[in-house]
Amino acid sequence: MRQVRSILAGAVVILVSISVAYGHGDSYGRMSGALTTADACGMGRGFLGGFIGLGDHATSIFGTYTYGFSKYTEGRLKFGFSDPEDTYHNDYNPGVLIGADLKYEFMDHYDPAGKAPFDMAAGGSMEFVKVGDGSVFQLGGNLIGSIPYRFRSGHRIVPYALVNFRLERFSDGNTHSDFEAGLNLGAKFEFSNELYLYGEFQLDGNDAFFTGIEIRVF
Repeated sequence: MRQVRSILAGAVVILVSISVAYGHGDSYGRMSGALTTADACGMGRGFLGGFIGLGDHATSIFGTYTYGFSKYTEGRLKFGFSDPEDTYHNDYNPGVLIGADLKYEFMDHYDPAGKAPFDMAAGGSMEFVKVGDGSVFQLGGNLIGSIPYRFRSGHRIVPYALVNFRLERFSDGNTHSDFEAGLNLGAKFEFSNELYLYGEFQLDGNDAFFTGIEIRVF
């Protein structure tokens, strides 16, 4: 019964986020996607990543650094460039993209003491993008769900979904702020414990496809 309630609650959150995201057509949307599962990377482990995003409001290229602060907590930094276009199709020169996020895994699919049907995590994220003479700053929270599938070869694929609710602030001398929401659906394919491949679709103000790799460095 608990598993059914968890699944229904997740479905409601996803449906609400979709309706909110498409109810605000003037949203810039996130430029760096989600590109993470609910499973934390582990205490003391570090990963470097390289990603590209192709969206209707921006093309982005950026790198990431992820570090595990504990078994269930990890943080990540993002840095790169985004070539944005606003909701009125005004094109801008590429600008700096800076982001950060933190997550805590509160439900572990592999925990032998529990019976969790999937992994779940909650966290927060920040993103700053230079847009022409102005900038877009976004700050909010998210909920992530994922479940791993292991092949006979030992490789794993981990489908995931992330729902975010955030404050989006655009400034170019004048300031305009709105509450927005978005949904990211993707999968992580694990070639090994050191090399991961991501593919992700984003339904947001910036509807986009993201892909890239992560490599363990320690």
